[in-house]
Amino acid sequence: MANSKKPTNGKRPAPPPPKEKVVVKKRGGCLIAIIILILLALLALLLSFHFGWLGKGKGDGSGDSKSNGKGSATEADKSAQKDVYVTVSGAKYSFEGNTLEIEALLNAIADVKGDVLVHITDDNATDSAMNELKDAFDKENPPIKYIEEAPSEASSES
Repeated sequence: MANSKKPTNGKRPAPPPPKEKVVVKKRGGCLIAIIILILLALLALLLSFHFGWLGKGKGDGSGDSKSNGKGSATEADKSAQKDVYVTVSGAKYSFEGNTLEIEALLNAIADVKGDVLVHITDDNATDSAMNELKDAFDKENPPIKYIEEAPSEASSES
């Protein structure tokens, strides 16, 4: 038996089953690209409203500040705002030419009618005096608005 093949009894072996065709599916690259474009468009729209590129306001955006006769909000704010000048020298507080303790200073500022903006002038003030004054302004209800100025920037005290 030189031939090691099994006898087939005269029948041929069955052919192997045909190979299945491999179907390569498209991965939906177009769908992902469309979704990304839509998301980018929505993001651009939200940003444009946030930064005012697509304004919700009135007017044509020309920058004309024509008012309706009642005055603009900024003009009303400036007219209602009262500037108060406080000078801090060492550990002393000067207001309208008087040296006051911090409690008396807060009371004097509270007596000023309208929206108060305190201009604090640092004239060799101690850090603790400046911090105490700013903390007192922040703790008031409502907090007192203030700005710090160098001695050369400050206007004359009123």
